Amino acid sequence: MTLIRRSHGVDWEKSKRALKTEVGRAAGLMRSIKNPDAPALGEWSVAEVAMHLSQAWAAVPALAKGEVTGTSSAPTSLHDTRRPGFLDDIWTLGEVTRHSVRSDPERDLEVLARRIENRATAYLAGGHGEADDLRTWLVEGVEVGLRTLTCHLLNETIVHGWDMATADGRQWGITPAHAAMVFDGFVVPALQALGPRVMVNQEVAAGLHATYEMRVKGGGRHVFVFDDGSLSIEAPSSRPVDCIVTADPDALLLVVWKRVTQAKAIVERRLVASGPKAWLATRLPALMRIT
Repeated sequence: MTLIRRSHGVDWEKSKRALKTEVGRAAGLMRSIKNPDAPALGEWSVAEVAMHLSQAWAAVPALAKGEVTGTSSAPTSLHDTRRPGFLDDIWTLGEVTRHSVRSDPERDLEVLARRIENRATAYLAGGHGEADDLRTWLVEGVEVGLRTLTCHLLNETIVHGWDMATADGRQWGITPAHAAMVFDGFVVPALQALGPRVMVNQEVAAGLHATYEMRVKGGGRHVFVFDDGSLSIEAPSSRPVDCIVTADPDALLLVVWKRVTQAKAIVERRLVASGPKAWLATRLPALMRIT
């Protein structure tokens, strides 16, 4: 069993306040969209992205409460039927989410906005435990703290808000402090919890021995150590690093989830590489697998 007990100093109360703000923004956006059928994300329309977000707001709070049906609408063939709601591995998540969106025909953005608001109100009322209390996450045998689940919801709400706004032809700012919470409090702990090889592209990373320091402006510093297909993430220390990446957190979040290219962020000076092997920064996206 893989455990992660800390979310790298992210303040749980601040992350919950950020989450409340982002839910308000996303719900307001959904109510103002004129064309819910506009293409938004892969095969999904704006309304289907909104449905997915509403389902995330059912799944993650259920996990926080220790329920095993967090992704209950997933095809049963993807699960051990004795433990419905948990995946055998993270790579079934894509089909699970697609099936879940197809399984609920509701596409009225007002209805979906209310679902999200109501679920957020219930979740933020608390009562689930303390910040570092462990809960099984999406994958059987992987546990994260409640703090990380809050930052997971923050990630879903911010990124899919951006998806819907962009599909509607709007500029959608991402609050840097909120994006930093997502990277420090969800992305890094999730990578650690899933294990050293799960999210690494084994073909690309084979034979590579490289150390990156990720410096998130207004957030944390994390040392990514690649060792022949294995990834460990450490706190900064006296260990020498090959490449330092200094990142605006909002740009970093969009690069991580492949909403914008690394090249665009570099040109805009929102990702800046330095160190003795600064050129290694260009290899980093290809080293990682993203669901």
